[in-house]
Amino acid sequence: MKLKTLTALAICISSITWAQTSYKYGNKFDFDPIQEKDVKLIAGGTDTYYMQSSINENSIRSNNKILVRKFDNSNNLKQTFSYDMPQIEKYAPINYLGSFESGNKIVFITETYAGKVKKKDIYKIIFDKTAGTFSNELLASYPIESTMKSGTAYFEKSENGRYGAVVFYQHAPRKEPVKISINVIDTGSLKSAWNKEVTGEAGSSDTDFFVTNSGNIGLLRSANQNASLLFVTASGQEEKFFTEKMKVISETAVSIGDKDYLVAFNSTPKTVKFNASNFENLMLYDIKEGKIIANEVVKQYNDGSKIADLFIPYTYVSGDKIYIFTESKLDAGTRQVKSPMGTMMITETSYKAGDPRIVAINTASGKIDAVTKLHSERLSDLEVHAFGLVNIKGNYIFKAGSLLNLSAINFDSNNTSILPSLSKATGKDPYYGGEAYTQALLYRPEVKTLAYPRAWENQASIVTLENFEGK
Repeated sequence: MKLKTLTALAICISSITWAQTSYKYGNKFDFDPIQEKDVKLIAGGTDTYYMQSSINENSIRSNNKILVRKFDNSNNLKQTFSYDMPQIEKYAPINYLGSFESGNKIVFITETYAGKVKKKDIYKIIFDKTAGTFSNELLASYPIESTMKSGTAYFEKSENGRYGAVVFYQHAPRKEPVKISINVIDTGSLKSAWNKEVTGEAGSSDTDFFVTNSGNIGLLRSANQNASLLFVTASGQEEKFFTEKMKVISETAVSIGDKDYLVAFNSTPKTVKFNASNFENLMLYDIKEGKIIANEVVKQYNDGSKIADLFIPYTYVSGDKIYIFTESKLDAGTRQVKSPMGTMMITETSYKAGDPRIVAINTASGKIDAVTKLHSERLSDLEVHAFGLVNIKGNYIFKAGSLLNLSAINFDSNNTSILPSLSKATGKDPYYGGEAYTQALLYRPEVKTLAYPRAWENQASIVTLENFEGK
């Protein structure tokens, strides 16, 4: 059945059952909202679940560690597991690159490098939920010139979660081609699916890439603000040039059947820009055919004076529609913070995350059917990835901004609604306030609970909505 567009989202109201729904609040536990990043809730068994986070502080203290906390069904902390990220030598820089789940394991990707030994090591840190233990494995090792000329590594996952990839852009003089090392990981086996080294274009600022559901890599290039795509597979590579001159800003890859598509926000290069947006257009690109299906103007994102960056944390494909969820990183002025060495206060730009939207794209024409703003009461101080989305029996439960409110979206029935404030459910909050980590939203179907963490100055607790059917 073909789906209708989302233009009626604000009109159609779906029915949500709240019978015997109640809060459950866990006890507070020590937590550092400044240092702890990549906070996620991870499913466990019928009586446990986990919260992961990382601390990546390359200062004289060299505080770089992975944290995994274990909780019971009363949302109380039972145990905290900690692991120091591998370091190539004392005081060598360490960077946390990302994480993924693999069966009963949580896998973290980190790097460490040093000019003295002239190499960069990429590690997998593996947490086994059953044993409650950490281990690490060397994924790859690359030569570098020096600490200052060490290149940059990134980690990304495919939409379906079956593949992850570390892409290492080696250091190169400005007018020389850059060497790019690709290592694709099968997230099921935790083994390298394939690896390859390719050469970038001289003068190109190659930093963006995507991983397709089939484990291929798309390297986006931008030489003189003219984007192109190098599509790399285990067996070969192909250069694809866009028929329009553009600068690609934010992108994702989606699959329809056995075909891969690129969805990318982009702007038209201009000699002079006065508060012009970096997100002028949204392109749908057929990767196999090397063809732009459409590159549509998206006026809803044309506010370059406020939007510093744009993220696409979720996608959904159904019928003849691609739905992408976006959130914006917004310029919120300046703030005073401690310097990296902690010896003085410095001024830096402050950012907030928010303004979540759904964009519906027609797969045949590439035309944008609708851009719908999702409910969000306020911006988040967490800077990026400030909303969560879970699929519960066909309803997409969405949370952003407020500590309490939820929204429900059903693509099949074309309905959305703002659920009643959770304060209308039973259960008194003993710790009112705090910042909700909505991007860590977790639904546990075995116990019918919807959970998320929230934090205060140096503590956090878990909030769950019990007996939540989501229908």
